[in-house]
Parts: sequence; C-alpha cells; structure tokens
Amino acid sequence: MLKIFASVCLAIMFWGHAGPPAHAMSCDNRGAQDRLHFGSNVSGEKVTICAEYWWPPLVGKPKPAPKPVTPSAPQKVQPKFFVVTPQKPYAFTSGPQSILLGQEVAVATSAASHLRKNVLLGRLALVRFTPVRTTWSFGDGRKSYATRPTHSFRSPGLFTVRAMVSYSVRFRFVGTTTWLVDPRGINLQTNPLAFRVKKPDPKPKAGRPLLVLFDCQNIQRHGC
Repeated sequence: MLKIFASVCLAIMFWGHAGPPAHAMSCDNRGAQDRLHFGSNVSGEKVTICAEYWWPPLVGKPKPAPKPVTPSAPQKVQPKFFVVTPQKPYAFTSGPQSILLGQEVAVATSAASHLRKNVLLGRLALVRFTPVRTTWSFGDGRKSYATRPTHSFRSPGLFTVRAMVSYSVRFRFVGTTTWLVDPRGINLQTNPLAFRVKKPDPKPKAGRPLLVLFDCQNIQRHGC
C-alpha cells in the first residue's frame, strides 16, 4: 500500500514539474518558447505544423475552481495544427521543343522561396519553403544539378525532361525571430517537357533558279 501511494506521489510531482508527456503533441520535430511548445511533421508533399501550451507546475495551494457560468455564445476553439503544401514548381523552355541532333536546349523551373500563412492558437504562423537543390533528368540517362542547365542530345528520338526540386522547410510565429527547421524537407517534381530530336537533312535543298535574260556585263537584269 505504501509503495502504491509513493508511486502516485512521484507521478503527480513529475507531472507538475515536467508538464504533459512528450507524446501529447503529435509533431515529432519539436521546439519550445517558454510554455509554448510547437513542432512539425513532413509526409509526402504536406507539412503539418502543431502547437500547444504546457502549463507550469502548481506552486502552493491550488486555487478553487470558478463557478460554472453559462456562456452566452459558444466559445471558439483555437486550432492546434494546420497542414500546408508548397507551390508546385513547373518546368519550361524558351526555345522550340522540336530540335536537330546536337542542338542545345535551355530549361529552367519556376521554383522560388515563398511563404505560407495560417493561424495557430490564435497567433499568425509562417512556413517558409526555399528551393535548395534541383535535379534534372533529360530522359537519355544524363542528369544535371544546375538551376538553369543547357543540354544537347546525342541520338534522335522523343525525350521527356523533368526536374525534382528539393525544398527546405522552416516555421515560426509572427513576432519571433527563431525559425524551427525540419531536417527532412520536401521534394516536388515538375511537369514533363517533351523534346523531339531529329537528324539534320543530309542533302541541302537546292536554291530557287533565277532567270538571266541578257549578258550581265552589258545590262543589269534580275539574277545578275
């Protein structure tokens, strides 16, 4: 009986000094500012941001609970989490997509640093996505890690070009300066670009014949 009573007392003391257990918040990448604990989760192309308040330990005699008051209107429940996704990047080229063998093409993406905003526990929260790496696949077995690469194909055919953009994920509340960084990041794939590569014509086209009526030395005519 004494052992059970001692265990209960230790549990109450631990709860009072340490706050709720760590599994109370579902986000696994965590940070804290005083009583406010927050975190993030990354799953596929989505980021979950969550937060909650961990109350300080009770000091001295607990205050009696206030008498229940019937509210005149239902109380608004503040959200404890929200889910955001970054802007999907798209790939583009400034030149034609029907090209000759050996001709260079230039490609790029629309990926750029951007913010997503939402309200969490009554406070405005910011999630920043920043592109940190771009991996291009040209459909011919070759790759490039340049942001705006140029490429030439070594054989004719139809090739599908696309890029995988890796974003870093950071989160903070408005009014604070410290960002919570999620080390996992997010990878987003662009739309495909189709390039048709042809062999150059081996026989140059003959020029249009011009008619010469008279001797070019004596009189100027069309074709001289």
